[in-house]
Amino acid sequence: MTSNRETTGFLLSVVFVCLAAGRDVYFGALFQRVDPLTVALTAFTLCTLVFLPVALATDRGGLARLRRHARTLAWINATSAIAWLSFFHALRMGEPALVQVIFFGIGPLSVTWIDRLVPGAAPAARTLGERRLHAGLLASLLVAVAVMLGGWSGLGAQPLGRVLAGVALTVGGGIAISVSTLLSRKVNDGGVRPATLIAVRFPGAVMLAAALAALSPARVAHDLTPAVLGLVAAASLLLIVLPNYVNQVGIALASPLTVRAVLAVGPVLVFLLQLLEGRLPSSPFTLAACVLYAVFALASAAARRHAIRTVPGALATAAGR
Repeated sequence: MTSNRETTGFLLSVVFVCLAAGRDVYFGALFQRVDPLTVALTAFTLCTLVFLPVALATDRGGLARLRRHARTLAWINATSAIAWLSFFHALRMGEPALVQVIFFGIGPLSVTWIDRLVPGAAPAARTLGERRLHAGLLASLLVAVAVMLGGWSGLGAQPLGRVLAGVALTVGGGIAISVSTLLSRKVNDGGVRPATLIAVRFPGAVMLAAALAALSPARVAHDLTPAVLGLVAAASLLLIVLPNYVNQVGIALASPLTVRAVLAVGPVLVFLLQLLEGRLPSSPFTLAACVLYAVFALASAAARRHAIRTVPGALATAAGR
């Protein structure tokens, strides 16, 4: 039974990575003419509108159990809001493949102190081999940053302030999504179905996006016609709402290590989709950063799995591992 859950979780994680790659490439282009806050308001409102009726109809017990996780749910909302709004704005500023390298890569590196901050999480002792692989993982992220700073990405040379802001948003978003994923896994393990959690995971993101939009309504509404809004809604359903649900189910079924291993190939897939889309020219430096990240991320996940099996007390409780 456990093997079947792991296999299903693995397959759903693969589906998520494919959908997420399409999401990042598509919205990276869309954000050049549509404000990210518009997409955030649309997508996360749809998450609640789609899944709350499902939860009310099929999982009232799960909604009741959420009352016992009220504080955790508040933190899930806060970290999800920070993660997604940061990520959307980073996609507007940077090359999607490099943004994904940093966004997904920062989790395993920050997990040691994240474990200490999250109640109920058990920090895992890392082996010498894991620490060395994490150093390589950090090096791959620094390579990605260097490519952005040096103007060697598909975007070419960019203003320093814009690059630094994009890097800061991506790092902050990556840490926030790691915390959010860890807390979501805890709630799932407490008997709350993925669809039920999705229904109540994003009101915080909607409120934060609305508050930010209210500060500059003219900018957010610029060029926002009914046709564009319909396009945003359709794209949000297919590339944000659906992947979020698939990812939530995958997290509930698969081990964090399985999810992490699948995510490792995401940036390479994004790079390939960028080539097909044609908006950005191909950059060998971007590809090198993506491949370097994939190699160290996969090796790090394999080393953690080996440590769990052979080192007493080694636990994989964080979604970023």
